[in-house]
Amino acid sequence: MKRWESLIDQKIREAIARGEFDDLPGKGEPIDLTENPFEDPELRLAHRMLRSAGFAPAWIEERKDIVAELAAARNDLARVWKIAKNARGTGQEDSAEERWKQASLDFQRKVEELNRRIKAWNLKVPAAGFQQERIDGGKIIEAVQVEANS
Repeated sequence: MKRWESLIDQKIREAIARGEFDDLPGKGEPIDLTENPFEDPELRLAHRMLRSAGFAPAWIEERKDIVAELAAARNDLARVWKIAKNARGTGQEDSAEERWKQASLDFQRKVEELNRRIKAWNLKVPAAGFQQERIDGGKIIEAVQVEANS
């Protein structure tokens, strides 16, 4: 096999040296990536129309929803943490600390729900490279606390 590959490489180098690739159509122009070569040709028009209208395949929309819900839950958690942090040393400290504990529990429940959705989503994606890792709620809670302290 290696012998054939080196013969092929040699033929290509000789053709380049003779200038046989100099006048190819599209030389120096950007590659057109608007069409997916792996897309079913029968569905190409339908997919183009959906893309033009702002729609994406269901698995992509699901991913966007998961990311948006995680971001919203994280923002809510950060807001409650800032309130709890600012209430330290005041008469509202106990109430704020209780809200923080409840917000942390609610966030962990949300993460569990999102991880179930991610598990199902990973089965829908067309290739393993699109799969998403599960969310570590504990790390996010720690990150929220560290960011607020900075």
